[in-house]
Formats: sequence, C-alpha cells, structure tokens
Amino acid sequence: MDEAQRRRVSLAVRSGEAVSDATDAPAAVELARLAQRRLRDRVLPSALRISAGVTAVWLVLVALPVTLGSGVHPAALAAGAGVGLLLFSVILLLGRRQLHLARRAEQRNLRLLENGGR
Repeated sequence: MDEAQRRRVSLAVRSGEAVSDATDAPAAVELARLAQRRLRDRVLPSALRISAGVTAVWLVLVALPVTLGSGVHPAALAAGAGVGLLLFSVILLLGRRQLHLARRAEQRNLRLLENGGR
C-alpha cells in the first residue's frame, strides 16, 4: 500500500467512515480493529496519568503556596481536585468518541466487503 492509500484509509477510519475504494476495505477493517485495541489499552491510563499530574502540579504550585502563606484553604484544594476530575472526564470522553468512530469505521468497511464493493 502506498503512502496516499495509507493516508486515505487512515482518514476514513479516524472519521468513522468507509473507504471509497473497496480494495482498501480490508486494510481499513484491520486499522479500525488496531485502533480499537490501542484505545482500549491506553485511554484510561492516559486519562489517569494526565489528570493526576495536573492535580499534583495544581496542588504544588497553587494550594501549597496559599496554604503556607495564609493557612489551609479548602477551596484551593477542592479546585485542584476539580480541575483533575474535569480533565480526566474530558480525556475519557474524547477517547470514547474515538473508540466509537473506530467501531463505526470497522462496521461500515465490513459491510462494504460483504456487499462486494457495491
């Protein structure tokens, strides 16, 4: 498969669509399945890692200096937890959307293969 074909197949899978050429459908199905495996394996750990890191940075750069300067501020601590939770939710939702698009691309390309490219 040449670079232009790979690009077309990749774009179709990322957007959840079937490829325009039935000869590319087997590659699109395989790429969609690979994307689904990757997303299932990586979305949750990435969301946890990123949100925990942002929360830790918030607590060190915002909550700790405020606490040292004028005492414990529950609002600053809650804001850090809230930012982390919000970021976790956004990453998880985006990952679920990509997983949905990969599933849809797989189904549409399988239908294309079953119909013989019609």
